[in-house]
Amino acid sequence: MFAKATSSFVKQIESSGDLIPVSSLNDSDKLQLLNLVTKRKKGWFWKKAKYYPSTFALQDILTGDGSIKPAVTESEFLKYEGKFGDNVEAGTEAEIANLSFSLEGQDSVALESSFGNLKKQEIDLGQLLKIAEKRAIHLDHSFVQQTREKREILCVVNEKIITSQKCSISEHLQIEEKCGGTLGLKTKILKVSANDDGTISKDTEIVLEIPPRTVIAYGVTELFIDQNGQFDLCLLTEKSGGFDKVLLDKNKKEFSVCTSLTCIDGKHKTKECMKDVPSVTSLSVLKPAIEEAQLQLQPFSELSEEKCQQLFKFYCEFLYHEDVISLLENVLDELSSGEQPNLMGLQELESTQAQKIKDMLQILGYNCPNEDGSSAIKDAANSELLTAAFYFFSALDALSEETLAVLGICCEIQILPMLLYLINNIPDDGMLPVDNPDLLLLKEEDHFYATQRLFALSNICLENKESSIHVVTGNQPGVLPVCLCIVLQGFAILNGIKDE
Repeated sequence: MFAKATSSFVKQIESSGDLIPVSSLNDSDKLQLLNLVTKRKKGWFWKKAKYYPSTFALQDILTGDGSIKPAVTESEFLKYEGKFGDNVEAGTEAEIANLSFSLEGQDSVALESSFGNLKKQEIDLGQLLKIAEKRAIHLDHSFVQQTREKREILCVVNEKIITSQKCSISEHLQIEEKCGGTLGLKTKILKVSANDDGTISKDTEIVLEIPPRTVIAYGVTELFIDQNGQFDLCLLTEKSGGFDKVLLDKNKKEFSVCTSLTCIDGKHKTKECMKDVPSVTSLSVLKPAIEEAQLQLQPFSELSEEKCQQLFKFYCEFLYHEDVISLLENVLDELSSGEQPNLMGLQELESTQAQKIKDMLQILGYNCPNEDGSSAIKDAANSELLTAAFYFFSALDALSEETLAVLGICCEIQILPMLLYLINNIPDDGMLPVDNPDLLLLKEEDHFYATQRLFALSNICLENKESSIHVVTGNQPGVLPVCLCIVLQGFAILNGIKDE
């Protein structure tokens, strides 16, 4: 919930800026000015880079003596509070943390948010530049070595946004209207509230309190580190941080992480990425992505029917829990990279939910550590299966909470075969006959609306034009159509659905 609140905050005030939302309340103490953050470029092209705060400061990895103390300024940032409303219509996407699903296709939703008066702290980058000219990075420092081995980027915190008063975050459960008399959906409304006097009104739904001077967003400057330890601050957007190629070659090793539609592990040839799907174009443009998804997800088809059905059941249940999907995406990222996964997030989940995750990982070939701390065992033969699962969950994690919930409804009403047909068989003109036997379910109003809603949330337009069904991409669809097609291919394989 904290991550959702901070993410909503950053989207509201700076959707295309440099601020990074804090994903965990525990990270707030690590995000002191001049502390180090590692940036990991995600394996799949549609994923944004992730940032991992550390307990180390820039001072800790520099050679030479003398403390680093550039000037720090603190100023009023803004007062963030109010009630933000939006009218959600069928075929459009809600930009806020609420889910609307009604037969009429229109419902008033709102996100109530108030972090109160926020302050901004930032360092004097000019003074830091002068320090960088005189000091160097200690290349043998263990943190620097590990960052280099993982081919991550070292960053330094240069600004942060902090609260000035106590806040609370709560989620309120509500039942949405039923669609066609058969579909109903539970949804959570996120509320963030702050009081000038520091008091917080209590109710049974409040789950998290945020103390004053908590970091909710921050900015970083990437470091480019030369082979002799000298480093530059990357102050322009076109300049990226990292390590000199000579340093990286010293730790060169093979990676199975994917950087495009094809896994770069020596087994498949790299194909040109479809990073941005063309606007108002037939879904036939997705055929290369569909073929690639079927290739990447092939390890699923090699499982027994029983295991496929178990995974399918787990995945359908996880659609209603965005936090579980994000957790699994991170865990599978680490496993597919040959690392021991961070399973601390399991402790924050209900015991039944945590057990389902452990059971799912076991099917994929990874046994979680026992409670006595005994080590886990990863079956090397299942590395391709773990990579396939990472690919699938990365696509799931790219979809919005609302999209995931509507997809869950589609699984419940068993229209996945029809969805798969629509994605895989649209001709170049984007038209399919309305009497196509594979599309008979679209004649039912609630099935049509569920499909239209799912597609709209993935930037795909579905229209019924009397004698034909018209399906094209929306305006500037980005990569969401690709992510949806990946997810549908994965569900189809697990559920034994074949596209004829």
